Amino acid sequence: MEYFWKENKKFVLAVGGGIVFLMLYYSFVLGPIRKGAADAARDRLNAKRDIERRMQQGVPTEDSLVSARRDREQKRRQLGEMAPQVSFKLNERFVLRKGDKAKDLSEYYQNLKLDLVKELQKKSVEGKLAFPQTVGLPDDIAEDNAAEVLARCAVVERLVALAVESDLDKIETLDGQYMMERDDRSSKKSQFLTKYSVFIKVAGKQESVFKLVHGAQKKDSYLAVTQFDLTRPDSTKDLFEASIAVAFLKVDDKAGLDAR
Repeated sequence: MEYFWKENKKFVLAVGGGIVFLMLYYSFVLGPIRKGAADAARDRLNAKRDIERRMQQGVPTEDSLVSARRDREQKRRQLGEMAPQVSFKLNERFVLRKGDKAKDLSEYYQNLKLDLVKELQKKSVEGKLAFPQTVGLPDDIAEDNAAEVLARCAVVERLVALAVESDLDKIETLDGQYMMERDDRSSKKSQFLTKYSVFIKVAGKQESVFKLVHGAQKKDSYLAVTQFDLTRPDSTKDLFEASIAVAFLKVDDKAGLDAR
């Protein structure tokens, strides 16, 4: 044995070293590579099965994606064309002022509402229009609803002006908070449309009623007529009562359309 070792020592060490190298190479190099390849193959198989399952459940094809993008662009154009047609330009006094603190905002609103009611009462007296005791606006304002409340003030002002211009006899009811909670829920569900509704009940000649309805839908001060009920309490007189709900519309023609 000693003789064999002396004669073949270098060879044995070389072979042993080669075996150790192969073992280490397999353990630290080939092992992880093979494991990674097996994991990758398994992942590809799982991904393939997932795609097949999703396609069975209705995952869109490339053609349907192209069609959907085309429809999206068409809707984008339609919304872009619609926005100017239903715009309502707010007077500067009804635009939310950036940077106002809650206390300053509340004070501004209280003064605005007081001045607005006085102005509308004066305009109604001059136009020989009977005016209601209240206009139904909120008692106070907060940062999260300031834009809405101010817009509702603008709608109230516009409706009274229209009633005077249309030679109506009386505003029986004016509700600046009409459907306020429902409008808020509806706007949160929609990506494109925000609306603020106001209700008015008037009395006067039939022609005067329709003048108000027509005037509400005038360009640049557009109000959507969402409710219209007309009655004639006395068939012998040209006196009609109309319950009308209008909505200030704010259209965002970009919301939700930029996703690729």
